[in-house]
Amino acid sequence: AARFIHARSNRASGAFIVINCAAVPESLFESELFGHERGAFSGSSGLKKGLLELAGGGTLFLDEVAEIPLGLQAKLLRVLETGEFRRGGGTHTLNADVRLVSATNRRLLDEVDEKRFRLDLYYRLAGIDVTLPALRERREDIPALATFLLKRLTGERRTCRLDASAQAALQTHEFPGNVR
Repeated sequence: AARFIHARSNRASGAFIVINCAAVPESLFESELFGHERGAFSGSSGLKKGLLELAGGGTLFLDEVAEIPLGLQAKLLRVLETGEFRRGGGTHTLNADVRLVSATNRRLLDEVDEKRFRLDLYYRLAGIDVTLPALRERREDIPALATFLLKRLTGERRTCRLDASAQAALQTHEFPGNVR
């Protein structure tokens, strides 16, 4: 869905950068997002642009946004409010010219209630809230998705279709890993 939004926007010619917030250790998250300058910390031997900078003019997709450490949520909120940030150890203010798209499999308002997600950040991110139902809740989409994926896998070099028994198996499968 995030790629679809990016590809059909006025930022389509810009970069589409993805960060899986659940996969980045808390100790590296700030550096990944904002970058750092040489000497910012022990072992930083050069300039590293952060994802906000690399996505300039394009889209930054924060997948599993509920996993952003609470302390870094305030820093992200500041970027969203001011459009400005600095690399770690840096003195120059940079502009964040990005569209931010985020996704999570959690209910963010529940995370807010549990004090694991900032309410002010929630309101900044939830400008347009889209709920994408799990596949088992929209089984009518399965034939079109199967056709699309088969075309992608074969590179459209040859026609490949599912027979009726394969279609039926997909229609009745519960898709347990596809959570909402």
